[in-house]
Amino acid sequence: MTPDGPRAQRQGDCRADGVDALLAAAHDQLGIAVTDRVNARGGPPELRTPDLALDRLLASSHRSLGHGVGRRLSREASAALAQRHSAHRARMGAKGSLSRRPAAVRVKYREDALRMVHLYWPFDLAEAMHEAIRMVQDLCDLLGDAGQPLGDALVMVTRLRDHLERVSQLPEPHRPPMSLTGLDYLDAVESVLADPAERLAGGLHAIRELLDEEFAPTVAALDPGGRPYLFGVDAVAQDLIDDLAVACEEADMLARAVAEVERASNDFVGADLSGAKLDGVLLEGILWDATTLWPAQWETRVRHASLPCGEEEGILIVAAEGSDSVVPAEA
Repeated sequence: MTPDGPRAQRQGDCRADGVDALLAAAHDQLGIAVTDRVNARGGPPELRTPDLALDRLLASSHRSLGHGVGRRLSREASAALAQRHSAHRARMGAKGSLSRRPAAVRVKYREDALRMVHLYWPFDLAEAMHEAIRMVQDLCDLLGDAGQPLGDALVMVTRLRDHLERVSQLPEPHRPPMSLTGLDYLDAVESVLADPAERLAGGLHAIRELLDEEFAPTVAALDPGGRPYLFGVDAVAQDLIDDLAVACEEADMLARAVAEVERASNDFVGADLSGAKLDGVLLEGILWDATTLWPAQWETRVRHASLPCGEEEGILIVAAEGSDSVVPAEA
């Protein structure tokens, strides 16, 4: 036995004694309750056996505990239900007019709508606009540094021009006749995207004109031998930055329009798809839940191909590869 052995044994004995004392105290308290029950304190004695009294005492304790647990579970269930309703209201509030179109129509033209989104949002246009602002600011810093050659500034102007040309390559919106606007789903999708895209394209056109007609010639006209002053470059650069800031806001509005189209194309939580024709339709990425209605013989297939979304309780997402077992819609 190691030197610590006796000490550990004494500590174990103390813990055992403590447990025994606790059990003995509980036994005494239960005995008092049983005795009170048998003797019917405050009235004539009841001719009941101690076992029957103990059974009734335990039954009463069980009922009291059951009521307490029931009330607690009821509160937790109510809180969970309220939280789920709150999330549902927030989800409904975030949806736009496209999400109110019939679900069967939205899923039918889902691929076309997402393809249109990619045309109008080929990359992060908002970040591209912020990058253009940073390029102008870096160019101003370079011009203000007498130790930097002016040739570098001309190279940066060329880079800025190429960057803006790349950002300006947005599709020409197709405008349906006014009598058809809103009747065809894809026309409605393009209308949602085209409005902010046209404003962004118009702003970019004005920015490129300012760059080519004023900013670039002013930079090119700077005296290579010295820069006692910048010939109004700062003022033109500030105008350029202000216009780019407005274009950033237009890009943010286009981003919100893109998000609306993506929600209408992907979010089918609570939707009625029972009459939709899903053969050949791309379902990967669709969100759904237990309240979503699928066509006959499709719900099991969709569950096999779905996984918990993780962002919100009870929401599933159709994955590229199915799961090995059926995923319950309440997951």
